[in-house]
Amino acid sequence: MKIKIILFFVLSLGFVLRIWQVSQIPPGLNRDEAAIGYTAYSLLKTGKDEYGRFLPVSLESFGDWKLPLYIYLTVVPVALFNLSEWSVRIISIVFGTATIFLLYLFVKELFKTYRFSEILSLLSAFFLAISPWHVHFSRVSSEANLAVFFCVLSFVILLKNINSKTRLFFASIFLSLTLYTYHGNHVFTPLLFLGIFVYLLKNILNKKLLVYFIFPFLILSIYIWSQTLFSANKTKLSGLSPLSDVYQVYNNVILARKDYAEGSSGIEKIIHNKVTYLFGRVFVGYIDGFSTDFLFVRGGSNNQHNIPGFGNLYIWDAIFIPIGLYILFHRKFQYRWFLLYWILISPIGAALTKDAPHTARMAAILPIPQILIAIGVWFLIQELYGKRFSKFVISFLMLLLIINIAYFCSRYYVHFPIQEEVNWGGGYKKLVSEVNKLMPNYQEILMDRPNYSPYIYFLFYGRVDPKSFQNNVVRYSPDSEGFHHVQQIGKMHFESIGWSDELVIPNRLLISWADSTPSIASQSSTLITESVLTTLNNKYGNTFGLLPGDIVISRILDTISLKNGTKEFYLIDVNKAPYRYTDYAK
Repeated sequence: MKIKIILFFVLSLGFVLRIWQVSQIPPGLNRDEAAIGYTAYSLLKTGKDEYGRFLPVSLESFGDWKLPLYIYLTVVPVALFNLSEWSVRIISIVFGTATIFLLYLFVKELFKTYRFSEILSLLSAFFLAISPWHVHFSRVSSEANLAVFFCVLSFVILLKNINSKTRLFFASIFLSLTLYTYHGNHVFTPLLFLGIFVYLLKNILNKKLLVYFIFPFLILSIYIWSQTLFSANKTKLSGLSPLSDVYQVYNNVILARKDYAEGSSGIEKIIHNKVTYLFGRVFVGYIDGFSTDFLFVRGGSNNQHNIPGFGNLYIWDAIFIPIGLYILFHRKFQYRWFLLYWILISPIGAALTKDAPHTARMAAILPIPQILIAIGVWFLIQELYGKRFSKFVISFLMLLLIINIAYFCSRYYVHFPIQEEVNWGGGYKKLVSEVNKLMPNYQEILMDRPNYSPYIYFLFYGRVDPKSFQNNVVRYSPDSEGFHHVQQIGKMHFESIGWSDELVIPNRLLISWADSTPSIASQSSTLITESVLTTLNNKYGNTFGLLPGDIVISRILDTISLKNGTKEFYLIDVNKAPYRYTDYAK
């Protein structure tokens, strides 16, 4: 009974940390979350994605080709609660919380021959419940978080009885689902599958039962790869490679060769080439995945995957992970080599990309750090129990943990939503609301920076009819990285504002980022001359109803600001003045 109460407390704590103010923290939706939500909405209403494809397995989105499982699961909350931050994130909250419970079951099976397995299970679940890494990923639309759930579920099913064909079959199915969830698992999961296969080969009683584990995985993995890696996602993969960074390749290959003296017999080409550069980048990326800076101090470089000034794990964890790893091998726990293998393969997916170490792609390591922390903590308690100063040391360590948790909560729930709002599209919701009110007053609305995919926020917050969007959207050609940006939806045009002709064409609303808006745009007047009309006609084939002597005025109509007072967007009205220059000449 005591165990159930403690477990309920741990699950409740984990759930509260994941759901409290989830519509406000993170402060807005990142563009992937908005795309997931609107694609789910489109599938719900039409059975098609943004591009009009019926029930696709690989979803093109911005050109980054999202996997299907999280999006299709999101159809349910969108159907129940409509489009909102809540409906897009609730899948991650539910499955993130469920992973805490699964970890409890997983650790019980891992250490079922150990008399303190129940305590290790509860401790592991607790440390996952409060993990900064897992809390944050459970509060956003994280495909990586969902993949962790299916991975742990697969092991819970498998470890109950590896000689059961039913369990082997379903463990294989759920492990395969990680390939339908997150791209990073296209590297991690096959390696994990290989490790499981080797373990089963050595320990299963009837080798013929292996077919129930191997074939479901092979069939499901070959199918998803045929739809992604071998077709649509080729552009995405090439864009992620370290070799896609032309600047770095030039610096580390071409320029490096020039440091050699003439007549060096081609040795510079052997040492400095794309192959050696790639291996070097992958090796450094792999090692960086285990760096203290990445794990405990600052995390990765992606602002949407990390909490500024905070690591993926607590600094407190750095004490117990090495202890736990040592105890795992010192006491020769049954699955020690497999857990080590899990740790060692987890950074590979991220290391193969140009932005390693990467918090989302490295999330495959979860929940192994929490298991090691639990082992380290329990071992230390056992070693210190009854000894001199034991109460002082344990109390000091507990105080450090409380300080770590308090600091995380302060950073995440207080400072993060204010300081990072600009990186989370915090101003878009208000922007869409204001623009929709003003839209009937203008012939055209022009928004800057189409490469930021602002269109997705107008679809999401405006709940634009998917069928209408599919039929009327105009897109740019894919860019060098394969991204497919939207150019026009009805009155809305998304294009770079050059601030030359934009302040001359009347009956338009311009939406610009405050940090790149020239002062002339905020308040200007332009006299229309024959020369101006000729320029407009040559460029656009249209003079927009202007005549010589007309005056076009631009002014800031509204400003969208963030919680910290920073101005994010300007809404600039461009229209003809009610008077003409010739009127003053009379």
